[in-house]
Order: sequence, then C-alpha cells, then structure tokens
Amino acid sequence: MSLLIFGILIILTSKVESTPSNFYFISAIEKFSDEYRFEGLSSIFINDEELYVVDNGGNHIYIFNLDGSSVFQFGKEKGIALPIDVFVYNNYMYVSAEGKDFIEILNMRGEKIGKIEPPYEGFTPGKMAAIEREGFFVVDRKSLNICVFDRDGKYQYNFGGRNLFKSIGGIAAKNGKIYVSVMSADPVIRVFDTKGEYLTGFGHIGESDQNFSMPSGIKVDDNGNIWVVDAFKHRVIGFNIEGKKQNEFGISGNPKEDLYYPLGIDSKGDIFYVIEKGRGRISMFRRVD
Repeated sequence: MSLLIFGILIILTSKVESTPSNFYFISAIEKFSDEYRFEGLSSIFINDEELYVVDNGGNHIYIFNLDGSSVFQFGKEKGIALPIDVFVYNNYMYVSAEGKDFIEILNMRGEKIGKIEPPYEGFTPGKMAAIEREGFFVVDRKSLNICVFDRDGKYQYNFGGRNLFKSIGGIAAKNGKIYVSVMSADPVIRVFDTKGEYLTGFGHIGESDQNFSMPSGIKVDDNGNIWVVDAFKHRVIGFNIEGKKQNEFGISGNPKEDLYYPLGIDSKGDIFYVIEKGRGRISMFRRVD
C-alpha cells in the first residue's frame, strides 16, 4: 500500500511540475536588415520604448522598437569594437568592451563624448546594471569585483571578488538592490544592497530539473520577480524575492519556438525579450496571467 501511495505522489508531483507555462512565443528578431545581420549577440537592454542589442561578434550596437522594427545602428565607424554590454542613463549610452579598461559614454547617435576612467589598475569592465537616480554597477571581469559608481560616473567602492563569486553570469539592479547570477557556486542567485551587504540567496547548480546548469542573464521586473536565464537547460525561470519558483518558459516542444542556448533577457510589461546564442536571434514572449 505504501508503495502504491508513493507512486501516486510521484505522478501527482510530475503533473504539477509539467504544468504548461503561461508564456507564449510571439516572434523573433532575426537581423537588423539584410545588410546588417547578427554575428554574435551578447546582451540586451530596454530603455523606454526602445530595445538596445549588443552584437559582440559583429562589432555593432543595434536599436529596435519594441515591436522588433529597426531604428538605428552603429559600429566600427563609431569606434565600436568587441562590445560586451550597454545601458542608457541620463540620456547617454554607456558601453563596455573587450580590450578596454574604461567605459565609453556616447550620445544617442552613437558618437563618443567621454569615458569613465578605470577606478584602479587592471580594471576590466564587463556586464553592467543601473538604478535610476542612484548610480550604476560594473562587473570587473578580471577580479570579479562589482564596482559601484554614482549617478555622475564617479567611482565609490567595490565588493565581491573571485573568493566570493567564483564566476558571474549576469547582474541586475532594481529598487535599491543588486542581483547577481553565479555560474559555478551556490547559491546561484545572490542579492545585495547597494552598499554590497549580502541580503539573501537561493538556487543550486546540479543535473536535476530543479537546479541550474549555466545561469547567465538575469532581470528583475517591475513586480520584483527575478528572471534567470539557464543557457545549458535552454530555459528562463522566474522567482519571487524569497526564491520561490513562479514560472518557467523556453521548452515548449516546438523547435521553432523553444529557446536554444539563451544568454540574456529583458522585459517591458508582459513582453519578454531573450537573446538566443544557438539561433542568433532575439525571441519575444508574451506573459498571459
């Protein structure tokens, strides 16, 4: 009898875990134009009604409307080479790139107007995040310090380092908190205040469906839910601040709509935009409650 009950519990549990996602694939952005095709997308950022996409392999930054229509692009002619990340702050673009120890500041037409000097020797800027009216945060790819800058771009301090993080997949900032996804150590998701004080963490690396394999991009939506991209398991998982799973999407059984090696994510309202390294595109999903 106990074995029968145990078997029933397993079946019921599997049914709960396999509940269909309330995310639906809308479409995908496959290229900027016939002349400008994606060659190696690395990050994505939404500012107001525009989508900023970094093409590391193609040495370009592309800007789209949120419906996926092309707006503006710039690249080598503006001095862009191997860009890593971009965000918009105070009506300027901030760009980190491979081989540069500073952060470039550009106007909204992609023209260089200044730079954030390295705060210390060996600074290697990578992924970035900003909190409106507070400042921005930059991952030093070499030391894995998270460097804190005020709204005027003045360096304040850093926290973290390789002894704490081991590796960093992504960084997000929202409502006075900094969220970091760690690729090779537990907990996978770590939350700090803007002073670098640890608040909470959750998630584990492992083979089971309950665990992460390669957590990369991370985003916090307007409701405070945390969305984490798991590149090797081809999915996006949403959590509340307590670390309780809220939803999941990406694996639907349709090869044209599934995610394939996703790397980065951002959202606007109920529309989520995910970079897929495996297909070299940006997939758009709608959340339906």
